[in-house]
Amino acid sequence: MSNFETSGRKAEPVEPERDAETPVEPETVRRVRVGLEALTAELAEAKEAVAYLEARENELLTEKAELARSLAYSKKAIDALTQSNNWFKADIERFADEDAELKRELRREIAAAQRLAERFQTALDVALNDVAFWKRAAFWFAVSSLLAVGVAVASF
Repeated sequence: MSNFETSGRKAEPVEPERDAETPVEPETVRRVRVGLEALTAELAEAKEAVAYLEARENELLTEKAELARSLAYSKKAIDALTQSNNWFKADIERFADEDAELKRELRREIAAAQRLAERFQTALDVALNDVAFWKRAAFWFAVSSLLAVGVAVASF
């Protein structure tokens, strides 16, 4: 059963009628008032707590929005760095490939120069052998010419 009854259209609470058997005791009334004051104080504290929690919620929502912006900025920066890093890796790979190709070309040129040097060494050895042959030939021609001159002078 309801503690309050409504009368008419106003719908205002009306205090219930008391039974004749239960007299109003001042101690009971005092305890009810103390309880009511305690509940009022608790309600005020609860309202303060709710206001504090709402303010804290707004602070946290603001912080969340700032963190979301910061995260988005960080993701963009990471994407930019990753793309830059990928370009850098591609450049390094291209330079490494070019360097490897240049090294191979240099090795081919060194091998060709060594083969050419071997041919020149062979040609030099042949030329030195020819010089030695012609020196010996010139020496023996000079000796034979001197003998021929000596024989011709002796025969006169």
